[in-house]
Amino acid sequence: MLGSRGTSTPSPYDSFISYSRAADGLLGPALRDGLHQFARPWYKLRALRVFCDARSLSASPGLWTTIEAALDASRCFVLLASPESARSVWVRREVEHWRSLEPGRPIFIVVTDGEIVWDHAAGHFDETLTTALPESLLRWFTEAPLWADLRSIRSQSDLSLNNPAFLDAVATLAATLHDRAKDELVGEDVRQHRLARRFRRFSWTGLSVLTTAAVIAAAAAVNAANIADIERIRADAQRRQALSYLLSDRGIQVGDSDPIVSGLLSATAWHFDHTPEARYGMLAALASPVRAILNSHTFHGGAVAFSPDGLTLATGGTDGTTRLWDPATGQPIGDPIKDGGTALSFSPDGETLAVAGTDGTIRLWDPSNRKTIGNPLVGHRSTVWALAFSPDGKTLASAGQDATARLWDPATGQAIGAPLTGHTGEVSGVAFSPDGKTLATSGRDGTTRLWNPATGKPVGKPFKGHTDEIRAVTFSPDGTTLATGGYDGDIRLWNPATGKPIGKPVKGHTSVVTGLAFSKDGRTLASASWDGTARLWNPATRQPIGDAFTGHSGHVIAVAFSPDGRTLATAGEDGTARLWNTAARQPITDPLTGHTGEVSQLAYSKDGKILVSSGEDGTIRVWDRRTGKQIGTPIPGKSGFVWPVALSPDDKTLAIGDDDGNLHLWDMVTRRPIGAPIKAETSAIVVLAFSPDGKTLATAFRQGLIQLWDPATRRPITDPIQAHDDVVHEIVYSPDGRTMATTGGDTAKLWDTATHRPIGAPIPDVTWLALSPDGKLLATVGEEGTVRIWDTADRRPKGSFKDRTGTISKVAFSPDGATLATDADENVQLWDTATTKPIGNPFKGNTDSIWALAFSPDGKTLASSDDAGKILLWKVNLPADPFPSVCAAAGRSLTEQEWRRYLPPGTPFQKVC
Repeated sequence: MLGSRGTSTPSPYDSFISYSRAADGLLGPALRDGLHQFARPWYKLRALRVFCDARSLSASPGLWTTIEAALDASRCFVLLASPESARSVWVRREVEHWRSLEPGRPIFIVVTDGEIVWDHAAGHFDETLTTALPESLLRWFTEAPLWADLRSIRSQSDLSLNNPAFLDAVATLAATLHDRAKDELVGEDVRQHRLARRFRRFSWTGLSVLTTAAVIAAAAAVNAANIADIERIRADAQRRQALSYLLSDRGIQVGDSDPIVSGLLSATAWHFDHTPEARYGMLAALASPVRAILNSHTFHGGAVAFSPDGLTLATGGTDGTTRLWDPATGQPIGDPIKDGGTALSFSPDGETLAVAGTDGTIRLWDPSNRKTIGNPLVGHRSTVWALAFSPDGKTLASAGQDATARLWDPATGQAIGAPLTGHTGEVSGVAFSPDGKTLATSGRDGTTRLWNPATGKPVGKPFKGHTDEIRAVTFSPDGTTLATGGYDGDIRLWNPATGKPIGKPVKGHTSVVTGLAFSKDGRTLASASWDGTARLWNPATRQPIGDAFTGHSGHVIAVAFSPDGRTLATAGEDGTARLWNTAARQPITDPLTGHTGEVSQLAYSKDGKILVSSGEDGTIRVWDRRTGKQIGTPIPGKSGFVWPVALSPDDKTLAIGDDDGNLHLWDMVTRRPIGAPIKAETSAIVVLAFSPDGKTLATAFRQGLIQLWDPATRRPITDPIQAHDDVVHEIVYSPDGRTMATTGGDTAKLWDTATHRPIGAPIPDVTWLALSPDGKLLATVGEEGTVRIWDTADRRPKGSFKDRTGTISKVAFSPDGATLATDADENVQLWDTATTKPIGNPFKGNTDSIWALAFSPDGKTLASSDDAGKILLWKVNLPADPFPSVCAAAGRSLTEQEWRRYLPPGTPFQKVC
């Protein structure tokens, strides 16, 4: 709870309380009084001497002079943090003066309102999310401080040591000021009350028996009251912890069916108690691709469409209504339009929304005021299944159950020419080519037909290939591909110029494909199916992109991309529409291609901008992480052997080992070798690792030897050490450089780098390992693919897990140590180290067995490389404090109805977000 920078000398005040009178005019003085009384020795007036301007200032013409003197004379600074105090001129002045004093004086933060969020990757408070701290403190702390949270205290009646929350905060702060453990100090508080009782008993022996009895009874009552307070605190803590576990469990149970509510349940669990399960639940919710769930219709959501600017989403249902939504917030825009629902289409300028329903009537609406434009378009005899505006907006096409497609002039509301006939059954889909010169229709007769919309005449012969009905049709943005979806569950790609299929059918859905949509750049095709899923595909390779989107409780009927391609909207038979993050679990850039074989060595630069890879093709390549492009020409090696690499901590030197036992040092700026190769051994160097200070370079050899070098002098520090009885697989240093972990011969060992001797006995059954950045955890992988997490202090396992989808062979810690990345054949999975549970679905994109994993220093990117030479970069969205992100993603707290449904009866409703 202290951002400590050393020690300070004793002073007249133990603490100075800085606060905004507007926000905490009651809390500040009450906190001072509480600190005076808590654990107060019976013979003293106060336990601590605390300055608080409302109670400590005497009449003085020099107000700031008095405050300045009090600051100079204080040992600790207590900031009651709130948005008001962050804006207060006086508070900011007090903070600035405190910062100007010698660096040994700590600051203690008590949050009373607003938010404070620590950015672990940046090493300071998040400047966007933190609202309760003055700007001068956002980057002042050298490491994440802890803080007390008194945001639940709102009234004067709360400001009493009889209130467990207030008493706990006072005890926490007092423990810091007394420099004693809180539980010890709580016991001291009880002991002092007992001493006071004894003192009174012995001092008042000469008084009458009645008086003595009364005093003893009073002292006993005080003592009993304080013991009761402590018990209440303990009981309240146990109750809050139990609630946290309960809500975390219920959040996981809700899971994919409603990730928004799942995340809010976990956030509420976190509000009650910061358990690992609550944090995991929030991370799992954030990892879900679902951005929002729109409870849009009472029955059968049948259509969905984005406006051209992406600011409005329209949904339609067979309940006869159309609804408009703000896709950014997931909130409805105005009242429902009581019309249509089976088909929707926005005009290219976004000023008209065409809506059709089961009665065969098409109506045009102004989406800005939800008023009809002109007269209804009447012609179809039954349900209209699809609508599409031409690219110039001058023509509207419709497809109907009456086996016809029709063209309309939206300006006049009149039909253009005769109905388009030719299908022998219902026409289920309609789409214009990007140039507007071709219209495609799909029918339940199993054919796709092309038409000239200017003449109403068919173009060429029908496309045939699906074994049954065709339910969806769409053009790619460049017009070179036509996609169709059928009752057989297949998606087929066609060349519209020749009528020939492009490649084999795209297979993956297990039931009818009912909706198709291309992203604006044409690189992604989305599909909806009766199998209850939506999927993304790469139309060039016809391979799936990531996992299927699951969550609808029935058929998925329609899909639509937002204009920027980042959001996919789906409409389902369950009456809901869902918004999905299309980038979830997708590579940040195209694959980093260049290697022609196995890539098993990856190393990030300290600033995370550069990634170094070494492959079996005998080359070492340097990549720009942001662009995914190579920097310069590859460093040549030897084909058939992956040369191990290691970057020095200052990123200036690249160490390379070869299969002849030579150690090469390269200048990363000039990309030239530094001196001649160093002859290290006669056998191949298989592993390299720099110590954190860069003064030692560890090399490992095939016969289990390890040798330490001084890279500056190019001389060995030690003779070769027989570390293992077989090939060394990994060398990892602890952050302080005092410990080195190695694997080889199916064992892991910890080494004291000062003595070069092993620490304790070897850990058996280990083929790969990773050390957490703080050095406190060791993750090992065994032969059977079991991952075990060890406490390096007591060398005891803290948990273990296996991947059900494949065998784990590699593991890597995130920079904050809270997440583990593992391989499982061709996939990458993230795990929460505290609960050993998987976070979200796997990353899918590597096409062969994965050989290396590496987190960027900021933890926001994960690199994976495989046996085929492909390197992929993945975005890792796992904030250190997921609470604000979950609340922001949901845009709300649990509703009162949800609160009553998931929390035990009698739990007072709260808005935690």
